[in-house]
Amino acid sequence: MRQGKGINKIVQVAWRDFRYTALTPAFLMAVVGVPLLLGVAALVIYPILLAQETSVLKGRLVVVEQTGEVATLVEEVLERGIHNEIAEEMAKAISSLPGSGLSGDQKLGFMNVPTELEVEAIRDPGRIEEVKASLREGDCIAIAVISPALIEVPPEEPGEDYEAPSLELFISPESPPQHVATLEQLLLEALAESRAINAGYDYQRIRRILETPLMKVVRITESGEEGDHLKLRMIVPVVLMMLLWTISFTSGNYVLTTTIEEKSNKVMEVLLSAVSPMQLMAGKILGQAAVAGLMLVMYGGIAVLGLFALAMGDLVSMNLLVLSCAYFVIAYFTIATLMAAIGSAVTELRDAQSLMGPAVVVLCLPLLLWIPINNNPSSTFAVIAGLTPPLVPFVMTLRVAASPEPLPAWEIITSLILGGGTVVFMLWLCARIFRIGVLMQGKPPSPVELLRWIRYR
Repeated sequence: MRQGKGINKIVQVAWRDFRYTALTPAFLMAVVGVPLLLGVAALVIYPILLAQETSVLKGRLVVVEQTGEVATLVEEVLERGIHNEIAEEMAKAISSLPGSGLSGDQKLGFMNVPTELEVEAIRDPGRIEEVKASLREGDCIAIAVISPALIEVPPEEPGEDYEAPSLELFISPESPPQHVATLEQLLLEALAESRAINAGYDYQRIRRILETPLMKVVRITESGEEGDHLKLRMIVPVVLMMLLWTISFTSGNYVLTTTIEEKSNKVMEVLLSAVSPMQLMAGKILGQAAVAGLMLVMYGGIAVLGLFALAMGDLVSMNLLVLSCAYFVIAYFTIATLMAAIGSAVTELRDAQSLMGPAVVVLCLPLLLWIPINNNPSSTFAVIAGLTPPLVPFVMTLRVAASPEPLPAWEIITSLILGGGTVVFMLWLCARIFRIGVLMQGKPPSPVELLRWIRYR
């Protein structure tokens, strides 16, 4: 009966902390509203915006050169269709990406610029200033200055005094970046063709020879063959580890600040008249655990749903999700117990910073070591780091997500045992400090005094 009343008091304290933290307009907006808005934007609004065509590149392009050859080739490229030769190659590559629900043109979006250009060749370089004046007045949209060296094939072994020629393109201040990029590609295409013709080659044949084929990477696993998203496989582990690290520290910080505030405002004395220090500690940690769980469900859920919506659900297997949740529990309780112990020992936040510094430095190590671990999750260094408390939950989450093959079962089991043991030890340590520190006021304890509190019976 007495035990049932104790559990009921813990639940009441936990609900109180959860209510005052999570059921506020600011928190609900940040934790519920923002992920939902991000999800709607990523899955609905963003594809619509990408599908929108940009303004037409329309006007007069002046090409200043002595032969007029490049201007003629620019017109030929436009007649063949700049989009077919340039933009559509990019669209084809984008369309080949796995999990695409959009066409290449839709993904290309703002880069697929329609053109209505009039090309004019001026063979007198002395008229450049005159043409610049017409650009300022808006009579043309751009001026390209082509030197004779630009249409010649560069030497195979240029001497020390050789200076590579450059293409000068003058544009108006109002020219959007998409239009400038299109003009650059158009002129470079014409220059490359001019060089090939002058060297006696068939430029179109050269283009077909140099056309890069699309590469499809297939990973062979025990269950069969599956497509591989190489870049996303490098990003997902880091994002997952950062998500767990951020939520654990955010929720742990709530434990720290609420404990210090309640001590400073004398609310703690009122609470301790109704519950024991251990019940108060357990309730506060469990209440903020519910807050952390809500944050994980919202932000993590939106990320996972986004991957499934893009047909990339294979990047987050059920095994990864289950283990990530287990490691998240370990990470949260490790940090929350540390924060509760520190918060109970001080009465001001600035005093807590000095006590918290060394522990935070250790817990920040995964952020510094993620690159070598992500690149080689099965290395000896990664294995040792993954079995080193209190780095276990963060490093193991990174390793499980980054490893192309399942990690050995003994490593998973050992890490969970070590992580669970760390939580038990931190709970015991927190309880020893909390029972004394929660009633203390004034000067913060020194490390020696904290050790005395831990040993006190």
